[in-house]
Amino acid sequence: MEWIVSKGKKELKLQLKKPDVLFESWKIQYIYSIHDQTIHRIQSLPVTALGKKKTTCIINDDNIRITVVISDEGDHLAIKYTIDNLSDEDLSLDKVITSISRFSIPKTENYRVFKNGYQSWSLTRSYSLNDKEMASWLSCMNILQDTIRNLPSGKNGSFNSTMFIAIGSENSSYCVIGQGRPFNQYVYINTSTTGNNIQLDIVHDFCKVIVSPALKLRADLIYFITSKNINEAFDRYFELIRSQIPIRRKIPKGWCSWYYYYTKIDERSIYHNLDVLRSKGKRFDVFQIDDGYQTEIGDWLSINNKFPGGLASIARKIRTMGMVPGIWLAPFIASRKSMLYQHHPDWFLHDDDGKPVVAGWNPNWDIFGYFYALDTTHPEFQEYIKGVINTFVHEWGFGYLKLDFVYAASLCGRAYDMSLTSAQRLKLGYTLIRDVAGDRVFILGCGAPLSASISHVDGMRIGPDVAPYWMAKYRYYLTRDPHALCTKFAIRSILNRAQMHRYLWLNDPDCIMLRQTETKLSKEERMTLINAVIITGGMYFISDNLALLHNDDWKLIDTIDELIKICSLEKSYPVDIMEKEMPEIIYNTAGYIAFFNFSNSTRKKIVQLKGLLKEVISPASKLSDVWGHREIYVYSDHLDLGELKPHESILCRIN
Repeated sequence: MEWIVSKGKKELKLQLKKPDVLFESWKIQYIYSIHDQTIHRIQSLPVTALGKKKTTCIINDDNIRITVVISDEGDHLAIKYTIDNLSDEDLSLDKVITSISRFSIPKTENYRVFKNGYQSWSLTRSYSLNDKEMASWLSCMNILQDTIRNLPSGKNGSFNSTMFIAIGSENSSYCVIGQGRPFNQYVYINTSTTGNNIQLDIVHDFCKVIVSPALKLRADLIYFITSKNINEAFDRYFELIRSQIPIRRKIPKGWCSWYYYYTKIDERSIYHNLDVLRSKGKRFDVFQIDDGYQTEIGDWLSINNKFPGGLASIARKIRTMGMVPGIWLAPFIASRKSMLYQHHPDWFLHDDDGKPVVAGWNPNWDIFGYFYALDTTHPEFQEYIKGVINTFVHEWGFGYLKLDFVYAASLCGRAYDMSLTSAQRLKLGYTLIRDVAGDRVFILGCGAPLSASISHVDGMRIGPDVAPYWMAKYRYYLTRDPHALCTKFAIRSILNRAQMHRYLWLNDPDCIMLRQTETKLSKEERMTLINAVIITGGMYFISDNLALLHNDDWKLIDTIDELIKICSLEKSYPVDIMEKEMPEIIYNTAGYIAFFNFSNSTRKKIVQLKGLLKEVISPASKLSDVWGHREIYVYSDHLDLGELKPHESILCRIN
């Protein structure tokens, strides 16, 4: 790549010759407070030192200096930021925003934008420039599943992404703009469109961190990556930010109580499912107890009367069967009914009025009450949570921790230690848990902001909850909740975030459900979820009352296990990720490919052989249906898959 950096008329201008990408009219906005006065400045970004491989730009006022260094790294561009407090006082830094008033890829039609959601459950998909994002009118929904620091505007052509964004067209080129290390802030990359012009705003969110006098603060890197192939661009980005801890090679196969029992789980049900496993001569790697064992959210060591024998005896039983006991907990929240909330109100984040910060509302726990965000910087809370983890892991014997609702640690508010950003508070929480649990314990992040979790979790939930139904119509249309938990939207994120697997963590696509009764999922919908999990090669958990499974279901489990072992070690590519909200073609380099029909009607499925498909499928290729249901015809320029029912899919082996 060859980047041209110039001053233009008065402002910074960046241009990449091949492919021809242009970024011009740069400005820096910064918002901070000093002496209880909020200051918001906007300045053009001047070039103070122009070099062939490195360009420096500096802006300042009496209190703050921001240095921006742009480096040509050969196959990508890296932007480094340094913020200096020039005053003799502490200042509270809120945001630094890099605005690029004009972004263009010439000779491109049908631009599309790929938006990555803030956390596990947040909507992730591509849009055309004529689309608009939707945000729920219920604030509790937005807190639960998005960041209220960067909600969509609801305007056509305006898109708010977190961590990274992609813009481009298959007819020309793609550009991925993304956050780099050390992931000490949350970074939003937002676009707005006027006519043919696209404006970019790259927001470093410091969330009112205190910057001491003479302190030099380094903001997270920003990368610019261009390619004619979107999957190659994503691969390069994830390679640049990949986890610094070794990714576990073995994909855990497990059972989870949640999607059948929900909070009604009890000791008898756990032992019942263990007995079914033993009678079938089967075992999983992990056997995980989910929400429902505790007396209140936050009081994790206070076990309710549904578990009269306690959890330690169950964990011992699971281990005697050759499995790792798993437990669910939400370490950074507590309900108002909990002893933790009642006895230690100072352990929580607080708003400007001194009230505890609301972290959400969950009718499974208290239909009339909220739950609140704990402060990971508070020394007494730190000792408390370390004691909880020590008890679960070292006294009771749990070796798998599903950490849920962890976004709460990153909510903005007044913390005990305001020298840490909201992202650093979450990283601190993970560190407290890992230091006690040890490296052998598997940590799963759920409801987790993505960037701050890299290198801190072994597995990461990459989508909203699945459900024993396809679509949450009432929640989606009445509350305007774009993330609405349902199997359809879970699959959307499973496919759109497939490439993160083994770069950042092991992808957790959530559980599959095999039961044919006590579910609203059709056979086609159950198999589509299974095919999505197989082709993307992530973690593999079953959530059923095992007594409901038929002999054919147990045979299916064995086949799924074999296929995931093959696909999990290879790469998965959503071939049409920039063409559709839900990719319909997923290729795995182990030699498998899946096709989906997400429409509500039967469709004749003809797939054109172009791009990546043309490289991996030739007229001489034979595609065999893994489940043996149909013939697939390969022609010189297309595939004929026949008719697919609503929500049906096909998983094929390429021979």
